Formats: sequence, C-alpha cells, structure tokens
Amino acid sequence: MKAKEIRSSFLEFFARHRHEVVSSSTLVPRDDPTLLFTNAGMNQFKSVFLGLEHRDYKRAASVQKCMRVSGKHNDLEEVGKDARHHTFFEMLGNWSFGDYYKRESIFWGWEFLTVNMGLAKEKLWVSVYKDDDESFSIWKNEVGLPAGRILRLGDLEKGDEENFWSMADTGPCGPCTEIYYDQGLAMKCDHPDGCALGVCDCDRWLELWNHVFMEFDRQEDGTLNPLPMKSVDTGLGFERLVAVIQGKKSNYDTDLFVPLIENMVAISGRRPEGEDRISMQVIADHARAVTFTITDGAIPSNEGRGYVVRRILRRAARHGHLLGVQEPFLFKVAALVMDQMQEAYPELAERRDRVLEVIRQEEERFGRTLTAGLQVYGEFKDLMESEGRTLLSGEEAFKLHDTFGFPVDLTSIVAEEDGFTVDREGFQACMEKQRVQSRRENRFMEGISPWQPVDPAWDPAGFKSEFTGYDALSNEAQVVAVRAAGKDERDQPVAHLLFDRTPFYAESGGQVGDVGTVAALKGARVLKVIGAVAAEEGSSAVVSGDADGLLELFRADPQVSLQVDQDFRLGVMRNHTATHLLHAALRNVLGDHVEQAGSVVAPDRLRFDFRHDQAVTAEQMRRIERQVNEAVLSNRAVLRHVDVPLDEARQRGAMALFGEKYGDRVRMIEIPAGHQLATGPEENSGPVFSIELCGGTHCRRTGDVGPVRIISEGSVAAGVRRIEAVTGDIALARATEDRDQLREIGSLLRPDGGPLADQTAWLIQERDQLRRELAKVQQDSARAGLQDALSTPREVAGLKVVTALVSAEDKDAFMQLGDHVRDKLGSEGVVVLATELAGKATLLATVTPDLVESKRMHAGNLVKEIAAAAGGRGGGRPNMAQAGMPDAAALAAALQAADGIIARQAAG
Repeated sequence: MKAKEIRSSFLEFFARHRHEVVSSSTLVPRDDPTLLFTNAGMNQFKSVFLGLEHRDYKRAASVQKCMRVSGKHNDLEEVGKDARHHTFFEMLGNWSFGDYYKRESIFWGWEFLTVNMGLAKEKLWVSVYKDDDESFSIWKNEVGLPAGRILRLGDLEKGDEENFWSMADTGPCGPCTEIYYDQGLAMKCDHPDGCALGVCDCDRWLELWNHVFMEFDRQEDGTLNPLPMKSVDTGLGFERLVAVIQGKKSNYDTDLFVPLIENMVAISGRRPEGEDRISMQVIADHARAVTFTITDGAIPSNEGRGYVVRRILRRAARHGHLLGVQEPFLFKVAALVMDQMQEAYPELAERRDRVLEVIRQEEERFGRTLTAGLQVYGEFKDLMESEGRTLLSGEEAFKLHDTFGFPVDLTSIVAEEDGFTVDREGFQACMEKQRVQSRRENRFMEGISPWQPVDPAWDPAGFKSEFTGYDALSNEAQVVAVRAAGKDERDQPVAHLLFDRTPFYAESGGQVGDVGTVAALKGARVLKVIGAVAAEEGSSAVVSGDADGLLELFRADPQVSLQVDQDFRLGVMRNHTATHLLHAALRNVLGDHVEQAGSVVAPDRLRFDFRHDQAVTAEQMRRIERQVNEAVLSNRAVLRHVDVPLDEARQRGAMALFGEKYGDRVRMIEIPAGHQLATGPEENSGPVFSIELCGGTHCRRTGDVGPVRIISEGSVAAGVRRIEAVTGDIALARATEDRDQLREIGSLLRPDGGPLADQTAWLIQERDQLRRELAKVQQDSARAGLQDALSTPREVAGLKVVTALVSAEDKDAFMQLGDHVRDKLGSEGVVVLATELAGKATLLATVTPDLVESKRMHAGNLVKEIAAAAGGRGGGRPNMAQAGMPDAAALAAALQAADGIIARQAAG
C-alpha cells in the first residue's frame, strides 16, 4: 500500500465514524507564542480542550504537518543517522471533545490497524497507566488482547509520568494507552535486563499510536481535579506506520523518502552507502522540512523560525557538498517533494514557484557564505596553529554563526576534519547573551507565572475578557486576575492585569499593544499601562509592579477605571489603515503575487514585509505612494464587517494572512475604490480597493490617516522586501525636514549651477579623485622614506630586516607597503611596519617566501610575540600577519623589541 493511500484510508475510516475531517493547520503557529513550530496534531485544538473555543463538531480527524527541531523535541542532530528521526513529519490523529471516550477510541484504533491496515494482531502490544483499570479491561476483556501483552507503566507519586500525558505543568491531563508493533527478534537489542517492552527503548518495540484520555485538571500543587468534559487526543506516527505497512525497517526505505534519495544519487553520482547514505537521508528529510516551512511562511532569516529554517537548509547544503555537489541542488529535491505531496497539501502547488526560488536563492547565498566563512575559519585555524591550541573558542564559533550563518554543528564538522574541537559551552554563552538582548523586544511575555485570581472563587475555564476597544477608549471594569511577567529593561518587576472588560488592544497581527492608565475608582492610585498582550483569556494590561502587592491591592477593591492613551491609539490606527492601503497599492503596481510576510504597526511608524523577488524601482515606489495618498485624499469609508462567515469573506475576495488561524466567523476591513463623500453609506456595493481579514483597530475614514510618506524600501530575506513609512503629523514633519535640508544644501551650492543633485554628484566625484591622488602621493612618500632602510637593511641572525614607523591612508595601502618592502628584499627578508589606522595602532609583519617554505620564520608567530612585548595581541598566516596595539606609544616599544625577537625565533 502506498503512503498516499494510507493517508487517505485513515481519514476515510474516521469520516465513516462521523468525524469532521479537518485540514492540517499551518506549521507556523500564529496564536501560540510558546510554540516555534506546530509539533503535534492537537495544537490547533488546544483552545477547544481549554474550553476557550467552541467548534461545530465534537469529533475530528486530521493529518497534521509537524516539525520538531528545538526544545523538548530537538531531533535535528540525530536526523539521518538512524531509521526514525525526522524534522518534518506527519501525525495522524482523531479527537473527541466531550463525546466518545476510552472504549470507542481503543476499538477504532484496533480496527483500523488490524482490519484496514492488515497488521497481524499477534504483533501488537499495548501499555496503559498503572492505575487505568478501565483501559486495561477494555484491551483484555473486550478487544481480547492477552494480559501478557498489556503493560502497566508510570507512577505519578514516584515522579514517573510514563503513560500519563500533560499539556503543561498545569492544566488538562490524563492517562494514555500506547500501541506498539513488535518488529521481531531480528531487531532485538542486548539490554542487560533483556529486550522487552518497558525495559529497553530499541527499534524492536515500535511505538505507533498514542491515545490520550484527558479527564483531569492538574493544579499547581499537583492535585488532579476532574474536568467537566472528558476528551480524547490521539497521535499516530505516519512515517512509522508507512514503514510497517510496507515492510521496511527504516522510514527512509519507504516511498516517502526513496524517490528523494534516488534523486540525490542521480545528482551526486554517488551510491547510497555508508556516510554518503547518511548525507542523502539528511537531505531527503531536510528537503521536506524546508519545502513545507517556507510554503507556510517561515522564510530563512537570522532570527526565530527563519533561523531554524536557514539552519536546516544550510545543513542540507553542507551534506550536498560532502557528496561532491557544488551547485545548488536542494530546490530540485524540493520540487520532487511538491510533486509527491501536493495532492494532500494543495498549498504546495499554489506557492510552488516562489518557494523553489527562495530555496534556490538561499542555496546560492550559502555558497557564497560558505566560501567567505571557510576563509575566516582558515584565519582562525592559522591563529590556533600559531598559538598551539586545538580548541576553537566560543567567540570564534559564534562569529562564524552570527556573521556567516555557519551552524555550530557545521563548524564542528569542519574543525573536526582539521583535528580541532569547538568550545560548545562558550558558543552557547554567546548565544544566550544574544538571546537576552533580543528578549527586550518581547519582555512582556518573559517569565510569566500562572494567573492569581482576585476572587478565589474565579474559574478561568472558559473565561474570556470582553474587548470594548473598537468603539471606546475607556470603561469601568473589575480586575479579575493578576500574574507576574518577569522584569522590564530597568530590571523592575512587571505584572499582567486581566479585566472582565477592557478597551486595551493586545499586541497581535503586527499591531502593538495599547498604553494608558488603570485608576482605582476609590482612592487616588493610578497605574501606568506600558503595553497590552494577548492571553488565552483575553487582552491583559502590562503594568510595572510586584504581582503579589497588586493582588493584595485589588483584592481590597477590584473596581477600576481604564483609559487608553488617545494620541497613541490614533497614531496606531492611522498606520494600520495605511498598511492596508499600502498592501493594496503594492498588489496593484507589482502584481497579485505580492503577499504580506509580516508587519509592525506602531504609533510613530509602520513596517510592511511582502513577498516579491525583485527590487522595487523608483518609478514603482512613486506610483505606490501616489495610490496610497490618492486613497487618503478621497476620504473613503473604512468599513468594518463583524461576525462574517469565513467562507463568505473568502468569496468576497478578502485577503488573509497565509497560515493565520481564523475561526468560523471573522472580522473584515473593507475600503472601497473611488471617491466617497464623508456622508456616504456604510455599505459598499461598488468596486473594492482593499478588503482584508483583520482584528486590528482602524480609522473611520481614509482621510483620518493624513499624508503617507514611504521612507525606505529594501530586501530583508530571499524573496522578501520591506517598506517603512510614516503617516499624519510625523509624515508632515519629515516633509518639512526634507524641505529645510534641501534649502540648506541649495544655499551651499551655486544657484545657477544646475540641479542640486547634479552639482552634488560632481562634487563627490571631484572629492574621490582628490582622495585617490592624495593616497598615491602618501604611498609614494612612504616608499621613498623607506629607500634608505631598503638600500642598507640591518642584518639580524643572517636575515635582512627592515622595521619602520610609517603613515598609510588605509589598511589596503598599509598591506601594499608591506608587500612592496618584502618584494624589494627578495629573499631571507623580514619586514615589521607600524602605523595608526583610523586611530588604531597596528603592526604588520611579513616574511619572504623562502623563509616560509623553509619554516625558518612564521609571520604570525613573530607579530604575536613582538606585539605581546608592548601589550598588544595578534597573529595570522605564515607569510603575513597583523597585531593590534593598545596605543601609538606602544608601537615604538614594539619596533625596538623586534630585532631581539627575530634573532631568537630565527635561531629556532
């Protein structure tokens, strides 16, 4: 049976049992900041299990795209080395939300495997939680499985959570039963206690299907309270099931991977054996991963999900290099992935050309990066050899990672080939330092504690704060709960406040969270709101202060008055509406392929990332900006459509952010085309300029946006461009500033000298020519000043030595001067020069080729010791090396010490 037949058979089976077949959610979670990528089938149903969302069905089945590359499920380093580990994989699953429970779940699981898939019953074993007598009884007495093939595992009281699943440290949880397939004695291990389920973890006992029975709500003290609704969550590993059905011991031998590996055989000309086989398996897995992640909107970059995608792609490219493939190849394998999978995942076909182009461009970029990075690594290698060390420092590994995109595992491979190791701990310390720096942008979501209710009787299950901020900037409310949320940039405690109703818009969809105040109705206490963030329970306000102290305050009196900063919100609304206008104008001018790839909507600016493969020309930018401002001047109504059925919104052409999660009913923002009077209707029956699904806050009319000024446009990633713009009074201020600068520049130039740009270009050209002439004069002067030293070089230990303090325009001129003196010496020559470059005292040592060949002198070792004699540091290649000195005074001391050090090193 082929993989695609197994996939469709699963969905058809559960559809017959009255399950709603639900499409896979995107790999890029939009509403769960705790997830880097979707890593389980239940992720899209998390809010349903928590009672925060209601669906029109109580039974569901799905085939979910999953990625596990970080944190608890970090499989990346093991991919390709064994039969099972993958980055991208598919998870078959069925769910019950308060409908059926253990009996049906177990019976259907058994029926599907033994009847539909034809697995031998005697090959199947199961495990249950030690106290789950109900599941044990169903397996033994109703399914008819021998008691000897049913294991009781786990013991919560002893800290053993085997066969007991939890969504998190607190919240929904429950026992689970797992179905295993016995692959036979040929796969057994040599565990000292014997190869047996529950004892060893070898491939003989292949875990196929986990059935989780959620019936408890775990409290902070570990107490398990019954849930009002018992649910079922199952996960069946698709790749493992396909391997079993197709009689393969490795997932890589199934029809999911074999065509990809055969493609790499054809591309590389290598046989799939030994280390080459591992490389091909890595490429096959990673091709699937990058194809799906990029399709779902995770573009390779240097941060967050994008960095993970870039790391996976470059790891695959590196394995291609190990196979001898020097040209881009991964995009070809990705095309084959699309051919195989587009029937099940139509989005692959819809975005095929763009995704393949992103992969190809990223491969080409990495090819250049690899060359540049290996050159820098070569310098580190020379330095290590000159210093007699075998450990590449964490700082050096981090530079290769941060500047050249080298994953540390790639650096380790290259270093290992040269007999070196990498300081992984030091590298992780550098990474953590960078992470701490980047967290400042997300500081309000760091170190979050559980909610502490103001009223101890408050039940968070199903609670949702009412948002009033679309129509009001203030309201009275009651504080419902408080939680600690780490510290701010001043290292002061921060807390979240949850209200029964709130006007504060939580940061989401690119729009920043509101600021304002929380004032006690009784008394004079006023708290400053420094942000608003999304919680599962609704928008929560961020305030400075200790959570425990605030909890005590609001338990005494929870009644408050909430006020959003009006100017702040107005700026945000202007920029959000302008973002929609900009999106529409981009599509009008550049084409319908333009899609939003990210945005920031703040009170003082907007930033819009979009998918487009080419630079935007100046003429296109003028047209885009003109269209946006024409829409503003025509003062069109900004229509808000609330509670629209999702299918209806799509039929009307509403743009949706790809991968965003939407409910069955949505909010839609529409801006008509053409001019409308301010008193015009609030319904549009004519043509549309912009229509998007959006939950953000907007102006009532486009005229409220004010002038829109695009201030920059450029590339931020392969196939992704970024525009930054300002609106309203800030745009006016920028226009005034630009006008004043032009006037000032004009006053410095000739009024009859032609256009200001032409005059400025001529002046720059003249300046550059004068600089080149000056540099040549300085170079000639420096060389002339060394003629005496060159005509009678000093003899030190039988070597011709020239040392001098010189002047140089820049680093290149300094290096050329060193080359010139060395070449004039011919053979058996050593040159040590000193200079100041841009205020930095620098030494240069270079030796003639014969001394390098005979290994009598090593420039790197020489400059290192000379610099150290005067408090500096340096090193480099055998023929030429540099060192940095603490100040100009140290240069003379270094040159004075040079002869003695040269004599000592020449003597060996």
